[in-house]
Parts: sequence; structure tokens; C-alpha cells
Amino acid sequence: MKLSIVIPVYNVEQYIKRCIDSIISQETTGLDIECIFVDDCTPDMSMDIVKNLLDNYHGSMQFTLLKHDQNKGLSEARNTGIKNARGDSILFVDSDDYLTPNSISYMMAAKAQYPDADIVMGNVYEHRYKKNQYNIKETQYITGGTNVRRWMLTNEFAISAWNKIFNRQFLLDNNLFFEPGILYEDIPWTYKLYTKISSILLLPNVTYGYWFNEHSISSSSQPSDKAVRSFVTGCQTLLDIPYERDLYVQRSLFIFRWLLNGINARKNCSSPEILQKLYSQRSQFMSKTISDFRLILASFFLLMYQPFNKAFHLRFFRHHYNRLSKAVECCAQFFNFLHK
Repeated sequence: MKLSIVIPVYNVEQYIKRCIDSIISQETTGLDIECIFVDDCTPDMSMDIVKNLLDNYHGSMQFTLLKHDQNKGLSEARNTGIKNARGDSILFVDSDDYLTPNSISYMMAAKAQYPDADIVMGNVYEHRYKKNQYNIKETQYITGGTNVRRWMLTNEFAISAWNKIFNRQFLLDNNLFFEPGILYEDIPWTYKLYTKISSILLLPNVTYGYWFNEHSISSSSQPSDKAVRSFVTGCQTLLDIPYERDLYVQRSLFIFRWLLNGINARKNCSSPEILQKLYSQRSQFMSKTISDFRLILASFFLLMYQPFNKAFHLRFFRHHYNRLSKAVECCAQFFNFLHK
């Protein structure tokens, strides 16, 4: 089984060496691995570092260097990787992150043991919080589409494409490409992905190191037209693709989270057209919740409106927001039988 590792490259000269070192130092016995570097017209020395490291590599991995004719963004870089990959499986790695030792052999061995798993993912070490993302002690194999989607909607984990092994043909057959030209592209892509899969394999060992890059575009603390437009585009995908009725509460809270992000980021948006779309989505979402008589959820969703939205100015409220959201979920679920 051949594995294709897709690594987009843009403005990461501080981090790219660590990323590549973590890949080329992997145990490769019995594995057929290709690495695809997609140069998205990076303006720094990142690709020079890549080429220098690969020139001095003496192992069994194969390398392909691709270059866009103009900067197209992370989505298109990943799409280019998918289209040019030759492996049965694909693993995305962001170039400011890294793989832990022997993570590929660990994940591929698990995939061989569970060949029907649509996704294989390991644990993540988050440097920003100095902790692992998941608190699991043993392998978990979640099957059944509804169960998989419930896990995605209710667990606080990074909505990301990286650190997961996918079947490449599965991505192609389901047209699972990333939305170009937006930030936070992993959100609509992951949401759409989970409508198609029926199983996921969770591994307890850390396989990926996530490095919060405060200089990346998506990490910018300054909201912008592009940021708000990205939330609008992503939320439209969420609103257009329904999940099972049994997941109504979880799905609604998931969509609300991203709508709220757009609302809270709107202050520096200068485009009336983008803001109008955002407010239209908010009205559509709220009207549907009320018409479905989901009054507990509708009350919570008032946080998208003034003056209730001012609660986010309070540190105490922001600190306890996740607990409040969980309490609302439990309460709404308790009355779910009224809507069967």
C-alpha cells in the first residue's frame, strides 16, 4: 500500500526543516511512501531549505516538488496534492507542524489491522496548551455513520485535515476537494467528509505535533473581510448539508459555533455584501430553530444578537462558555423526545 504525504509550502522557513526532518526520519521498512511538496509561490527561502534537505537524503522515500504559477492558498495546494498523488492513501501534513517518531508505521499498521476504517487518526500534541488533544487510553473503532457524525459534532477536537489517513480514491469518488479562496477551509470540508464515512479509527499514541503559528493568516487576531467571508462560505455549507434528525441538537450547536465566530469577527468587516449574507444566514438559522419549536436552543442562540452578544466582553463568560454550551446540549437533548 503506497502512502502519499501532501505538504503545502508557503512562508514557513522557520518551521519547514523540523517538518521535513520529522518525515524523513520515519521508520519506512515495508512501507512505500511518497512526499509531495506543493510550493504555493512562497516568497521566502522555504523551498531552498526543502531542496537542500532532499539533496542530502539517502533513503527509500520518493519526493515530488510541485509549484503553482501563482499563490492560490492552502485549499488549492492540498487539492493539487490530491490530484497528483499516486498512493492508495493520503496524509496531509502542514509545514509548520511535524510527525512524531514512527507515527507513519504506527498508523499504517493500524490501518492494515482495520482495513474498513474510512479514517485513521492518532493523538495530537498541542504545543500552545502543552497537552494531548485526546484523553484516550486505548484504540477506539467507531462504526455506523450516525455514531461517527455524533462523535465529530460533540467532541472538542481540531477540525483539521492533517494527522488523518484517508483513502485517496474515496476522496476522488466523493469529490472531496477543499473550497478555494477561504480561510478555515477544514471546517466545511470536514463537515462534508463526515456525511460520507461510516467508520473512524482513533489511536491513543501521539502521532502529530501541532504548532500554533501566530503569524499564519488564519491565526491573525485582526478580523478582515476575508475572515468573515470565509465564515459565511463555511457556514453556508453547514446549513446546506443536513445530518440525521437524531443529531439535530448537536448539529445546531456546531453550526451556531461557527456562525457566532462570524458574528464576533464582523466588527472589522468593511463589505456590506458580506455582512448582509452573514445576517441572512443568522436569520435563516434562527427562524428554522424557532419553527422547529427548539426553544431551549433558540434562547441560547440569542447570543448572536445584541445586547446578549455583549456577554463575550466578559472574561468570566468566555471562560465558562464551553460548559454553558454543554449544559444547553444536555437540556435540549432531555426534551428531544418531544420532537420524535
